[in-house]
Amino acid sequence: MKRQIIQSVFILLMPYLAMASDHLLINEVVLQPSAGEYILITNPTAAAINLSDYYLTDGTDKVNGKYYYNLPSGTDYWSSSSTDFIARFPDTTISAGGSLILSMARNSDYETTYGSSPNLSLKDHMLDAVDGTSTIGGSPNVKLDNTAESLILFHWDGTSTTVEDVEYLIWGTDSTTASAYTLDKSLVAGYAADTPVEHQSFMTTHLDGSKLIRNGEEGTETTSSGNGITGHDETSENLAETWSVVDLTIVKPAISNISATPSDPETTEDVVISADVTDDAGISSVTLTYTFPADTGTPVDLAMASSGNDSYSATIPATNAEGTLAYYITAENTSGLSETSSIGGVAIADPPPPVTIQTIRENFNSYSGTIVNLNVVVAIGSGITRTDRTEAYVQDESGYGIVLSATGLMNPALVQGDSINLVGEVSEYNGTKQIINFSSTQLATGRPVPGIRTITSAELASDSNQGSFVRVWGAVQSRSDGVGGGSNIGLEDADGLLTIRIWDTTHLLDDLTADSLLQVGNLVQVDGVASEYNGDGQLLAAYASDIQAYKEGEDSDGGTSLSVAPYPFVPQLAEKIQYTYKFPSNSRVTLRIFDMSGHIVTTLFEDYRSLSLEVTKTWNGRNEIYQVVAPGTYVMHLETVNRSTGEILTDMAPVVIGSK
Repeated sequence: MKRQIIQSVFILLMPYLAMASDHLLINEVVLQPSAGEYILITNPTAAAINLSDYYLTDGTDKVNGKYYYNLPSGTDYWSSSSTDFIARFPDTTISAGGSLILSMARNSDYETTYGSSPNLSLKDHMLDAVDGTSTIGGSPNVKLDNTAESLILFHWDGTSTTVEDVEYLIWGTDSTTASAYTLDKSLVAGYAADTPVEHQSFMTTHLDGSKLIRNGEEGTETTSSGNGITGHDETSENLAETWSVVDLTIVKPAISNISATPSDPETTEDVVISADVTDDAGISSVTLTYTFPADTGTPVDLAMASSGNDSYSATIPATNAEGTLAYYITAENTSGLSETSSIGGVAIADPPPPVTIQTIRENFNSYSGTIVNLNVVVAIGSGITRTDRTEAYVQDESGYGIVLSATGLMNPALVQGDSINLVGEVSEYNGTKQIINFSSTQLATGRPVPGIRTITSAELASDSNQGSFVRVWGAVQSRSDGVGGGSNIGLEDADGLLTIRIWDTTHLLDDLTADSLLQVGNLVQVDGVASEYNGDGQLLAAYASDIQAYKEGEDSDGGTSLSVAPYPFVPQLAEKIQYTYKFPSNSRVTLRIFDMSGHIVTTLFEDYRSLSLEVTKTWNGRNEIYQVVAPGTYVMHLETVNRSTGEILTDMAPVVIGSK
């Protein structure tokens, strides 16, 4: 199917998020000069993240036992120093793959230093952690310490008794200075174990004109059973390896304009992932990582090739299966810094079923007025049923057909058996479904009409069968020639009477064999187009080759006999019993089931037959109203009456119905 509709690709990507960062990251930290201090927060996930329940603090005070994770208790959650802070973010959202610059001073300080504006600033935009309580130091020199300090980004929903770590950063000139800010919540109620402080890593400090920058992701950080917002142990990150001091002007590669082509891929299609990647220092590599299915597949890395103008692309081979394909891009520059994009995903579905004539007829209101492209075979060619305009009938593998209509005659004409590619507009005229304004391209000749279905007189007038090239069979009961420019042949089948309409323009009856077959009394099989006239179904026959003598069984010796399989059967278990009967030519044949009291249970066959045949069929053990008959012994009775002599011949055989 495409297709099965996947309502939210992102929901299906959730198990896949461990392949890339699954929470907010702090990617840059500037410690000095004071007016130029800022942090850069990025969102590498596949969805936008609102910061309303996110907090940031540098107010760790180990000496006095004041820690950020005490915020839910309302006491001892920050140092209260005039140069420290614990602040809540305002109602701000970082889009998927987006970033935010937070000045650690004021907007004006950042603008003076860098000549541009930050997204937020600590003094101008950040909120107190607790309403009504000042939690942002009042000193104009509230700043990140240049020698040693912690910076912790965490999440709290306002009601839980615990908080969730998002980023845990420690820096210092050496392990001694850094250790004054390391934390371990292992023994705090409600928290999982953190990494012991003696095993925690720290970042080095930097001088003016430099900054701290994350090299890539979180390295070997433990990704489960931790206190992080997505289960990471944020205290386990090897900060000495994942962070570097670089020149202030050095940035990570920028990844933008990520796209998947096609945007709604099918299982048989390759998927091309493209992106623009830029970096002033130069790009050393761009890698596409993808997983299919997103929740259970194994990640695969593909090198993305440059096509010039900062454009890179890689091709993911067709999956040949439905599911969600997840992917992200990692770019590394010549400075050794890498950036990872947010996670993308596309739903891959089976190609939609091809449009067929059956599809069009069953969903006509949806297709009416649209242009369709079909591969069809001509069932009745142009210039056959009408010579004043183009009328032709075509059919495809669905076993359903439709009429082609146009003013004027086609040259060259369409011929029965032509395989053509047809492009045209679906329309309706006086209740007849048709294709107009069409063009055709011949693909082959002499092809059989596909999907010919055998139907009965009762089905002939059905709208779903109109225009379809079908097969009927029965005994010719009447024939009228010279009727309105053609002949009407009355044919009786098991369900009643139907009319075979043969226009004089077809010259079908000029064929001596077809003419002789369509005589009263003959049992014939006729292929033609189902149509309707004055509310009654009729069959348009156009070719002598579509008229055949019908034989529903094998030639017989002309006798009347009946045999039934010599064992009981159980209709309740959907079992059937096989029987074989013979009848002479020119006879009325009647085959019935009677109970042992002589009451008729059902009639299996009753009709005139011109040929002497032997027929084998089955009975399902049901009566005239399709009820399963009771267990017991029944009699199958055959009677033949010769129409010329009146001779009556009979035979019978017992039938035993068992029970479960």
